[in-house]
Amino acid sequence: MTLASTKLIPELQYQYSNFIKNSSVNRYAIDFPSSIPEIYLQNQTFIELLFNEEYSYDLYYHLYKENTNRYSWPDIVKKRTLIYPTSAQYYECTYDGTNNLFNLEADDLTLLNTLLAYRIDSTSVTIITDATSTIFIDDILYTSYNILTGLAQLIFLYLDLKIYGNYSNYNNETLISNNLLEYCYETFVLDKIFDIVSIKGIS
Repeated sequence: MTLASTKLIPELQYQYSNFIKNSSVNRYAIDFPSSIPEIYLQNQTFIELLFNEEYSYDLYYHLYKENTNRYSWPDIVKKRTLIYPTSAQYYECTYDGTNNLFNLEADDLTLLNTLLAYRIDSTSVTIITDATSTIFIDDILYTSYNILTGLAQLIFLYLDLKIYGNYSNYNNETLISNNLLEYCYETFVLDKIFDIVSIKGIS
């Protein structure tokens, strides 16, 4: 059997599991993964920024380094990943990381910066959507939805929903996601759309 990956990123597993347990629409439809104890989680990560609506930091980290000291891994990680002892890898998102593990592109980082500004002050961010390139300056995001990468599109959808109550850019017949992180985050964004639609009583 060939595995696509035996890499474990604790923040993604924790944040997604926590979201699914508390989601409105998917609580019983999607199995949630085993969670990593919080004591092992890194703070100020871009994954926490994505999923935690109470994110309270004024910066985030997005680069990773591999923790090769298997004795320091949480027991739950060792029990699960060391079924594949030759390929199991445990990654930590830290200030001194060098690995762009999720292949984040410039637009992804620009939208993450916009999301951070929104987390710091939800009333400060303005979106202008008639730009030919993506830039965030003076709390104004200049972009066009159709030119963004997958993750950036999902962050845009989230911000557009939260700031303006708009979800018209989302086509519910075609998934945006192309990788695990995007699949997890698209589920999160869909849940937020469902909450808004439910409040408005739209069928």
